[in-house]
Amino acid sequence: MIKKILKLVICLGLLASCTSKKEPVYIPLPEEVKAMWFSYVDYETFLKDTPKDQIKEEIEKIIENCESIGVNTIFVHAVAFTDAFYDSNIYPKSNKVNQKDIDYLEIFIEEAHKKNMHVEAWINPMRSVTVEEAALWEEDFILKKWVNEANDNIYNFEGRYYLNIATEENQKLIISVIEEIIENYDVDGIHMDDYFYPAKIDDGFDDNQFAGSSFNSISDFRKYQVNELVEKIYDVVHENDLVFGISPSGNIEYSRDVIYGDTEAWVNKGIVDYVVPQIYWGYTNKTKPFEPTLQEWQLLMGNTDTKLIIGLAAYKVGIMSKDSDNEEWMKDDKILSKQIETSKTVKNYSGYALFSYHSLFGENNENSKRNKENLSQNE
Repeated sequence: MIKKILKLVICLGLLASCTSKKEPVYIPLPEEVKAMWFSYVDYETFLKDTPKDQIKEEIEKIIENCESIGVNTIFVHAVAFTDAFYDSNIYPKSNKVNQKDIDYLEIFIEEAHKKNMHVEAWINPMRSVTVEEAALWEEDFILKKWVNEANDNIYNFEGRYYLNIATEENQKLIISVIEEIIENYDVDGIHMDDYFYPAKIDDGFDDNQFAGSSFNSISDFRKYQVNELVEKIYDVVHENDLVFGISPSGNIEYSRDVIYGDTEAWVNKGIVDYVVPQIYWGYTNKTKPFEPTLQEWQLLMGNTDTKLIIGLAAYKVGIMSKDSDNEEWMKDDKILSKQIETSKTVKNYSGYALFSYHSLFGENNENSKRNKENLSQNE
């Protein structure tokens, strides 16, 4: 709100110079969200080798394809591996695309807004690049300096670097990236998914910070760090009248106890506007069947105002499943539509999200084509 008031004051004081400037466009979160994730894999699949003069046309096609199955919301990767799919002064342009002078996020926002779609910048705050990729970083990049110094801010775990959010420097870095996106783009919100601490991370990751804390449990310490970051992001996003949500693992216990994403704490404190649990299992899954897992999420949401959007596994359609009756993913041409209808029975239901774009619009099989047709009938 403050930012918008300041913009208004500046324009009133400098009317001659402001009259030609395009006003920002913000699309609110729909009452029933029908979302699509457009991930870094989708960038690689559809945009990496696209000639520069055809990128805008290809993104227009992507938006039109989403619209054809009723999508009204897009979570588009802006930061996947401490990189950028936009013109950043903080992170280098992602190596998932070839055209370094193209502002992909800007084009996505512009084209999606033409269709009145809600667009959120999707970020992965902690996950960085592989050791091999980091060797290609410019020497003046802050993360390269930290690597060279063997600094506590960044840690090599199983050949990939991760930011240690228990340090003040990293919390500030992550917030500065979000502020950069909000200040420079007409995004309608900020979206995060389930990459918090890496699963089975060793104590060396943040033992110095833990040793200097008052926590008795490393688990409680790490959950506290994630909660602090989530609240800081929420505050920054809400200062600008935008929306903030997270897509955690559909397994509540795994999210909380293994990667330290405590969704219940966020919901109870009111520091997320919505959650999108990734309930990526079929009705016949042996350990996390769809309906009972959905009910677990309804119980977690309780009587809060946080919106519940159900994450669905479009990527499994037409693929043999090792943990379910293969019939439902291999042959059921209505499984996504069925899961949407089941999701509508829970109290806090506010929509669904499909992972991901290339699963439905890449070189898909006949079953995914029929699922796509059924989704379009759900508009």
